[in-house]
Amino acid sequence: MRLFLTVTLLVSGCTTRERLNPLDPKNTATQGALTGFNAIAADGVVELRWTALAVQGVSGYRVQRWKPGEAPRPLGLADYNPAASAGEDSSVVNDSTYVYRLIAHLATGDSVVSPPDTATPGVRRVFVLEAGGPAFSRLAPDGRDLLFERPGDESYVDLELDRTREVIWLAAEAAGLVLRKSEDGATIGAVLSIGAPGDLSVSESRGIGWVVSLSEQRVVSFGPNINDATPLRSIDAVGNPRVVEAGTLDPSVWVGNEEGVVYRFRAQDIVLTHAWGLGAGSIRAIALDESTGGAWVATRQSDVGSLFYLNPADSSSTLVRANLSNVADLAVDASSGDLWLSERGPPGFGSGRVSRLARAGATLAAVSGVEPYGLEIDPVDGSCWVADLRSDRVLCIDRSGALLRSSIPLQTPYAVRVAVP
Repeated sequence: MRLFLTVTLLVSGCTTRERLNPLDPKNTATQGALTGFNAIAADGVVELRWTALAVQGVSGYRVQRWKPGEAPRPLGLADYNPAASAGEDSSVVNDSTYVYRLIAHLATGDSVVSPPDTATPGVRRVFVLEAGGPAFSRLAPDGRDLLFERPGDESYVDLELDRTREVIWLAAEAAGLVLRKSEDGATIGAVLSIGAPGDLSVSESRGIGWVVSLSEQRVVSFGPNINDATPLRSIDAVGNPRVVEAGTLDPSVWVGNEEGVVYRFRAQDIVLTHAWGLGAGSIRAIALDESTGGAWVATRQSDVGSLFYLNPADSSSTLVRANLSNVADLAVDASSGDLWLSERGPPGFGSGRVSRLARAGATLAAVSGVEPYGLEIDPVDGSCWVADLRSDRVLCIDRSGALLRSSIPLQTPYAVRVAVP
């Protein structure tokens, strides 16, 4: 019995011997390829990062670049030295896509190549809320890389941007706080204390933020001085408010409540101008169509929802769609007036849908087989960024419904916002 055990151990040791050389094709981690190479998009530049090989005989590194469909070409005229682990490509054009790979030249005359990596430089600032962490995060302009991930004690309820002043507003319901962040994730200005903050909206022209207080059953505004924590105005007697949407071009504030009523106020003096009782469940989302002064409103009762268009000019409410499946968000393309609609569907099944609708309600594009939550219209090209719970990625979908790009896997992304300088 003792001899049998000895033989068994010897055989097992031979078959599981680890190949430690990263250039060994039988290395289980690398398969002999050059790993750890990353091309990260930025504004007018692509940053190149890699892990220097910890082996003898590396004479230098060379980067190749090409556009999709083209042949690889050397980037630069000389190799990086053997100790290098970073470089950059400043000869790029924003919103153009480039493919890169790294080649390690060896003293033996051989070389080893990394898998290719793609980058699309640009001016976008892409911000995401993640529930799995939870965290407030920022992605590269093309969404393909994670630039930072700022952990929080709880999942934020909402995220909004003051794009004019480059300030991000975040609501933490359990903590009873509203935070303002800079684009690098640092907290700036005064921390606002408010009972169970919920939905947020920011009027970018005036720098005023509006916050639903779920426990106080009111909507409170702050600003434009971010160092002043004193409430500016309060909207009361609106039932149990759930959603707030403030106009930037149109100086109005819209409030939707759990009872299915939408109120419209003049922002400057909080005078009520309109009220619509929709009678179709609680208000779940409001998106302003500022070029017309109207608003799209999504309601939900259980998991069945309806879509309405409200017109202050004649006080009308038009039912555009019924029997929607678990509506999560709405977003209006300001340049065209089209509406993007997020239907999550039954949670966990990946059977939801993102649709682009014309003002008259006709479907212009649709993407199914997803579990979409938060939406954002890209201010550069009118595409739609979607937080997809099925893939745990942020997707960018063009106006025809085609997938332009997707982020790396994230920790349950549920909200996304995009700013340009």
